[in-house]
Amino acid sequence: MKKRIIWGWSTCLTYETKKQLGFDHYSRLLDEMKENGMKRLIVMMGSQYHFDPNNHGIAWPVINPRLKSMLDRKAINANPSTEFFSKVIERAKKLEIEIYLEIKYAGFCGILKGYPNVDFKTNRYGVLDHETIKYNSERECRLASEAHVCHDSDQVQEYMKDTFEDVLRAYPKIDGIVMEHPSAYSCFCKSSQEKFRLAKGKSLFDATKGERIEWQNEGIRTVIADIIAFVKRINRDMKFAFYSGFSPEDGNIERYQELRGHKKETLQNTGVDLVMPYMEGRHKEKEEKNIEKVIEYMKPLDCYVHCTIRRNPPKTYPLPPKGPEYIERIIKWAINYHKKDNNFIGMSFFNEVNIPNENREAVYKAIKNQK
Repeated sequence: MKKRIIWGWSTCLTYETKKQLGFDHYSRLLDEMKENGMKRLIVMMGSQYHFDPNNHGIAWPVINPRLKSMLDRKAINANPSTEFFSKVIERAKKLEIEIYLEIKYAGFCGILKGYPNVDFKTNRYGVLDHETIKYNSERECRLASEAHVCHDSDQVQEYMKDTFEDVLRAYPKIDGIVMEHPSAYSCFCKSSQEKFRLAKGKSLFDATKGERIEWQNEGIRTVIADIIAFVKRINRDMKFAFYSGFSPEDGNIERYQELRGHKKETLQNTGVDLVMPYMEGRHKEKEEKNIEKVIEYMKPLDCYVHCTIRRNPPKTYPLPPKGPEYIERIIKWAINYHKKDNNFIGMSFFNEVNIPNENREAVYKAIKNQK
């Protein structure tokens, strides 16, 4: 018998919260989820200044001293005396709601204090990728610099393993991890250059675009597989999900995934339990058809779709505003599509802490009306 579709929220401890939220907010959310048939809550465990200038850093009380320079000291949950998320997990268990934690493959301001040899994403002219974006101050530029870590850097991978180990020591009873996401677009940092020369016997600058793309896909596969194996040595029952990107405007899913380093052929060989394509409203009336193309491309991998339903997205990440009509339409599509496609397992709605009440109610109404 086909399993029921999984509905859930994706939310944050600090990102876009506008005010500091504690146990009461997330406890009420869990009650709402239980009442409305939702089974999974994904929680982002940190925030990047570039997307939310009010918060920046890790939002749990870190144990590893190398991570402490990246702590968001404004976050209630980051202080051991006011930490509350462990109680949220306990409550979720009682309500039979799964908790997944989202960790980004990214650094925070202060990473160089604990990991002085990390490399950042750099273009072929030696310029950090983020510097093509205009920032209002030197501080903003510095904060963005340290977020753009390169997966080819051995110390970046060391940092990421330390991060996963730390969050799993803090919260051993969670059900899963979601990683967002190392991606390619050909980095030319020192680590990338050295590893390419070692693997291919020539300079990265002399390689064709096709050679670079093929090498980056295998490099990202290795990085993801290494992290998943590491996490599952800590907890073999831990589910591991991976954000796989969205449907491009030209509709060429295969090329888009290849350029990102997320070819399905390599993702299948990482040990990942499910992938999470983005559904962000970029395609307007063609949104459903485009996400179907992504899900079809990803087979046989299970797809749990990340659906953005904010009315007011960040200025640095502009997306079409969403309202109840869009939400009702998308959920109706999801219910019908799930009946005929076994590798579409459900949908998570983002960002619960930054949506109007009418959007929230539209979600609950639509999933309650499923046949």
